[in-house]
Amino acid sequence: MQKNEMLQQLKQNTSNTDLSKKERRSLKRVYRKELVKRSALLKIATAWIITVPVSGLLAAALFFMIKGMMLPL
Repeated sequence: MQKNEMLQQLKQNTSNTDLSKKERRSLKRVYRKELVKRSALLKIATAWIITVPVSGLLAAALFFMIKGMMLPL
């Protein structure tokens, strides 16, 4: 979170910072990449949360359908 604080400081008082324009750009790029990583992690977690229960429900439905077909008439 140190990068976030540095970016906030840059936004608040750009004249008081010791970073050059090139350094600020690279810092923003690094911070942007971290945001992308975080969003990818959220997508993966969401996919797991949705996929695991749905596959369990499908497996249960298939099990009970097969069990129902195997009962004698």
